Amino acid sequence: MDVTVPGATIHARVAGQGEPVLLLHGYPQTHVMWHVIAEELAQSHRVVVADLRGYGQSIAHQADFTFRAMAQDQVALMRHLGHARFDVIAHDRGARTAHRMVLDHPEAVRSIALADILPTLDVWRVMDDWLARKYYHWLFLSQPGDMPQRLINSDPILFLHSALLGLSGAPDAFHPQALADYERAARNPDVVAAWCGDYTAAATTDLDHDRADLGRTSPIPCLILWGSRGVVAHHLDPLEAWRAWFPKAQGHAVEAGHFLIEERPKEVLTSLMRHLGQV
Repeated sequence: MDVTVPGATIHARVAGQGEPVLLLHGYPQTHVMWHVIAEELAQSHRVVVADLRGYGQSIAHQADFTFRAMAQDQVALMRHLGHARFDVIAHDRGARTAHRMVLDHPEAVRSIALADILPTLDVWRVMDDWLARKYYHWLFLSQPGDMPQRLINSDPILFLHSALLGLSGAPDAFHPQALADYERAARNPDVVAAWCGDYTAAATTDLDHDRADLGRTSPIPCLILWGSRGVVAHHLDPLEAWRAWFPKAQGHAVEAGHFLIEERPKEVLTSLMRHLGQV
C-alpha cells in the first residue's frame, strides 16, 4: 500500500494478526531487507514493513529528511492502519528514526529493538581517522550541494555494491531478489537525493534535536543487537551507550557484519521473538 502522510507518501506492506510491530530498514536498502524475518513474525504479529521517506518506493514531498520527520511519517502510517501503540524493530537509519520516535512520540512506542547502531551523537563524538574510513559515507553524503548525487548517479550500481560490501564484508549476504530491489532504488535519482538529505540532516539538524534531549530517558523495553564483525563496538560498548537513553536496554553481538538481519536472520529472529515475548 501507499499511504499519504504530511510531507510524504509512505510505501508499506502489511500482513499477519496480533500485536502490531513496525519494521524499519536502513541505508542503502529498502523494506525488502526484512523478507525473512517479516514472514516469520507475521505468524504471530500484525507486521508492517515500510520504506523510509524518500527511500525505496516512498516519496518525499518535502526536502525534510530529519529523523524527526521520518519518525512522524511512520507514526502517521501506523495510526492510519489503526495502531496507536506498537513495537518497533529497526536497523541502521531506521533505528535512528525509531530512537527519535520514542523521544517525540513516547505514547506510540511500546518497545524498541535497535540493530547495529550507536546513538548519533556518540558516532560523531568518537569519529576518528579509523571510523571515518569505515563510515566515509557519513561525510561524503552530507557534503553541501548536489556533488554527491551527481557522482553517485553516474554509476549508482557500482556505488551501491561498494557500500553494501564495505559494510558487510560478505558479498553473498544478500538474496538476489533483495539485491535487485536495492539496485532499482539506487537507480532512482530521488532515492539518492534522499540518502544525501538523510546524512546531511544527521550531521546538522538531527544533532541539535538530540542535544536538546540529552538526559531524557525512556523506561520501555529495549533490545540492542550488533554485528561482532562490524564497527559499532570498536570504540564503545553499545549497551552502555544506549543505556544513557534506555536504562533497561539488553542485548548482545551477533556473529555478522553490519547487515546482521540478512547475514544471520535465524539468530536475529530468535532474539527478537524473545524480546517481543517479554514485552
